[in-house]
Order: sequence, then structure tokens, then C-alpha cells
Amino acid sequence: MRLTVWLQPPRRTLSVFLCLILILGGALAWLGWQWLKQDRALERQRLQESLERSADRMAAVLQQSLADLEGFLSFVPDSGVREPPAGVMILQATSHGVSAYPPGTLLFSPVVLAEDEPPAGRFAPGETLEFQRNDPARAAEVFRELTQSPDRGVRAGALLRLGRNLRKIGRNEEALRAFGQLARLGQTPVLGLPAELMARESAGSLLEGTGRIEELRKEASLLHEALWSGRWSLLRPAWEFHVEEAKRWFGAGPLTEREQNAFALSNAAESLYGRWIVEREARSRRAEKTGECPVLMTWDGTADRLAAVLAGPAYLASTWTPALQDGAVQGALIDADGHVLIGSVKKDGRQALRTAAATGLPGTLHATSVGPGPESAGLAGRRRLLLLGFAVLALSLLAGSYFIVRSIGREQAVARLQSEFVSAVSHEFRTPLTSLRQLSEMLSKGRIPTEDQRQKSYDILSHESERLQRLVESLLDLGRIEARAFRYHFEHLDPGAFVSGLVAEFRRQAAAQGYRVELSLEGEQPPLLADREALGLALRNLLDNAVRYSPDCRNVWVEAGREGGRLAIRVRDRGLGISGPEQKKIFRKFVRGAGSREAHIRGTGIGLTLASSIVEAHGGEICLESEPGKGSTFTILLPLEKKA
Repeated sequence: MRLTVWLQPPRRTLSVFLCLILILGGALAWLGWQWLKQDRALERQRLQESLERSADRMAAVLQQSLADLEGFLSFVPDSGVREPPAGVMILQATSHGVSAYPPGTLLFSPVVLAEDEPPAGRFAPGETLEFQRNDPARAAEVFRELTQSPDRGVRAGALLRLGRNLRKIGRNEEALRAFGQLARLGQTPVLGLPAELMARESAGSLLEGTGRIEELRKEASLLHEALWSGRWSLLRPAWEFHVEEAKRWFGAGPLTEREQNAFALSNAAESLYGRWIVEREARSRRAEKTGECPVLMTWDGTADRLAAVLAGPAYLASTWTPALQDGAVQGALIDADGHVLIGSVKKDGRQALRTAAATGLPGTLHATSVGPGPESAGLAGRRRLLLLGFAVLALSLLAGSYFIVRSIGREQAVARLQSEFVSAVSHEFRTPLTSLRQLSEMLSKGRIPTEDQRQKSYDILSHESERLQRLVESLLDLGRIEARAFRYHFEHLDPGAFVSGLVAEFRRQAAAQGYRVELSLEGEQPPLLADREALGLALRNLLDNAVRYSPDCRNVWVEAGREGGRLAIRVRDRGLGISGPEQKKIFRKFVRGAGSREAHIRGTGIGLTLASSIVEAHGGEICLESEPGKGSTFTILLPLEKKA
């Protein structure tokens, strides 16, 4: 069949209809795709906002936990105050010594005070017999007499030498008894080490040399337990040497969780003490890892004293790690070098960051979403509904197709504007509310030490409260105007005095942001019949926009004068400007210029709408002259009263 025959009536009408349906179907498919993209973007935005809230909650819990730990910086043992939680060490040090609480949590000390020992000459006769004359039997008798000395140091040194010589002459049981007596002298120093440590070391060496394996294991077990209980004040090299010796004898396996926690705390205490000795840092916070064990440190140091609280892996695992898990969100604390200190990071998920400077935590807080969430299922369901809608629309008439396309277009525009408005208003509310919450918490808990700082905090609270009030009142005024429920109170105003007063009031706000407002009044004008508050709100919105959208030029010009029978109030800036196509719709509700979005300038898109509605209610109009990159001039034209 030839094409000309097919296009003859009535087939021509069907062909036109089919063509229109195809065109409408294509248009609907494109609009549906845009709608899906927007819906996906909104879903991602909601998920990101949820992630941001989770990050804020994590930071708040960690900050509270850190504040609780810092409360122990002034801890005094046996004072009746609350004991520190498990896994936490309180370190108190000076240049001459270190103490830790609870006792036994410090395995090795950064510094050990040298204790007085008997002079070497007390043991010289016996050592001469032992080493120079090679007569350990007579040397043992000399040392045995010294074991009766009332001086504990002399007894300890004599018992060690007695046991050594008894071993040389094969009297092993007597040597072990001598070492046993030496062990009962506890912390008494012998050759720079505690008597008990020297006794167990010597006894173990004897048992190993005589092949008494079971007794050796028992002695090594006691030595191992004493070393890991922090019983003796030892430097790290001595502690590690004896730990390895006990491990060789005892055959100890991998470290237990308690031992890992104690070693990490002791290692961090040594590192912190070394840092304080060199830098004498004041109050600070830090987190570091010993192997795979994180330790959180907070301290307050002076030139001659250090007080610190160290939280080890056990405490962090019970307190901080659960705080970094919030539903489908996992968090991690990361140091300046990018190393994960606590928690875990999922690199391919959405992230929210809270820097150390912003939170006061000893690292950057990373909050990451895990799992696909409900996003995929929701999108799949919406796609199925959309395809079903396309199948139904393919059978609809032209008129129905046209109205559907029109409805979708309007809904898409409204949804986009509502999304931008909700996002903008949420941000405008979030910033002052965050400031109000943080300052209120600090004031209520007495964390602001000086009156000057408290006054500054009160000033900030007042400023942010006024900011919230202005935003809420703008939203309420817009709602009342749209509902035609706004009541104007007209009165006779002096135009010059009205504009001068409002500009003077705004100058204080602009000056705080580094802007200048220049006012020019031309001649005298007849009285103006207007609502002072409403018209002031409209003019303030124009001034606020002029400052907000002029990031480079810090001057704003205001001119007021008579033009014909009307009052002209001009607000001029040299800011971003507005393109021609956007000028036609810039006064619509929620509409904002592309330049402001590209420059990341926040706003709600209701200021010009509110100003336009108020001016129209006064029988006037607003005119706009603008060019991108060269600024904008908004002119309010209001009718003046004629003089009698």
C-alpha cells in the first residue's frame, strides 16, 4: 500500500493520533527518567542527612566519655571518690618518679629511682674468695655470716651471693633455700633490681641447669605472674628481658586480653612521660596504637608535675567501640596520618566527617554507611509503578495524555522547588541550633571559666536566637500573606526618616560582616501611607540579599527619591547578578538564581516573594535591573499621598 493511500482519511487521523501518542510516550519516558533521577537524589540526600545525624550522635557520646575520663585528672586514691572504670589507668608523675592507679597496672616504669645499697666493700672478702681464690665453700661461709646482718640490704646481697656459691659447690637445695629467703625480702634492691626478682631469676637458672623441669615451670609461672602484675618497679629493658626469660622457661602462649591491655597502657604511659619530659605540654589529648591495641590519653601537665588518664583497649572496646556503631552506620577515629585508631571504615560507602578541631576528640571522626539500605527496594518499586503507568497511558486519548504530561511537569517542578527549599531551610535552622545547643550545654555544665567568655557566649546565643526568630517570622509572614490572613496597619510615614532609620539599623548588621551601606536621599517627599513593619521587612530582605550575594564588593548603595508621583527606593549592589531568563521568575516562591547555587550561597528563596507581595499590597511594584557579574538594582515604587 502506498504512503499517500495510508495517509488518506480516516487513516490520517489514526496516524496523527499514533504519532502524538508516540511523542507523548517519549516525553513521558524522559520526564519519568528525570523524576527517577530526582527521586534517587532526594533519597541520597535523606540518607546523607541521616548519616550526618549519626555522626553528631557519635561525637556527642565520645565527647561525654572523654569529659568523664578527664574528671579523674584530679583523682586521689582512698579519697572516697568514684573509682576509675576497668581498663583505665591514672598516671601521676614528676621528674623523679611515677605512680599509677589502680596499683599493678603499670608493668614497667618510665623512670626508676635508684635506692641506696650497701657499699661493695661489705662483700669484698667473700667475693675475693669466690673469684680470685676460687674457693666458693669458704666464700659461702663468709656470706652466711652476713645474712645475719640487721641491714636488709646487706642480708639481700649476702643471700644472693650465698646461693650462687652454694650452687657452685653442688649444694643445690641449700641454694634454693637461700633464694627463697631472698625472695621474702621483696622490693629490697640487689644489684639495682628487687630482691624477689633476683631470687626467682636465680632459682629458675639453678632449676634449669639441674634439669628439674616441673619445678622450673612452677618457678617461671610465679615469675611470669609477678612481672605481668606490675609488682616491681622496673625499667622497660629489664622488664622485657625477664619476661622473655620466664616465657622461655614457662612456655607461655599468646598474650591474654588482660595482658595486652596492661602492656598497651604501660607502653603509652612511657611514651607520654617521655613527651612530657621533653615538651612539658599543658592540657591535651592524644590517641595512639601499640601494635593493634589503641590507647586514649588525656593529660594536664605543668613544669614539675604530670597528671594523666589512659584508657586502654578494654575500656575502649566496652565504651567507645559500641558508640561508633549506630544502626546501619559504623564509625572510626582516625589520626592525622590516616591510621584507624578505633572502629572501622568502609571506604566505598557514604561518609560524614567531624574534624578533631570541631569536636575536640583526639582524631577525625569518620561515619560510614554500611549496606545498601532501603534505597534499592524503594527505587525498584517506583520503577515498576512507572512502567505500569506508561502501559496505561499508551492506551489513553490525546487529551488525557496531554493532561498527564502537564501534571507530571508541574509535580516535578514543585517537588524540585520543595526539595531545594527544605534543604535550604534545614541548613539555615541547623547552624544556629547547633550553636545554641553547644553553648547552652557548656553554660549549664559550667565549662566556661571566665565571666568575659560567658558574656560572649550569651551574646552569641542572643544573636543566633534573633536569627532563628527572623527566619521563623519570614516563613509565618509568607504563609499568612498566601492565605490572605496578613493584616496591614497603614499609617502616615515620612519616607526619608523611614528609609534612614531602617538603613541605620541594618548598618550594624552589615558592618559585622565587613560591608558598608551608603544612603542617598533626594529632596523631600510627601507622606507615605504604609505599614511600617511590613514595608521595613521588604526593604530589609532586599538589603540582606544585596549583602549576601555580593561576596567580592563590600559596598551596598541605597537611594530614595521621588519619581513622578511615586517614591522610588533603590537597593544596588555589584554582586553576582541575575541572568535575563531568571529575572522573569526570580520573584516566584522558592526560586533562587543559578549563580547563588554555584557560589554555594545559602538561602530559602522566599525573601523576594515576600517583598513583592508586600509592595503589591501597598499598591506599588518592584523592578529589577541586573546583569551577571555586574550586580543588581532592585527598585521599590510606591504611590505617594498628594499634598492638599
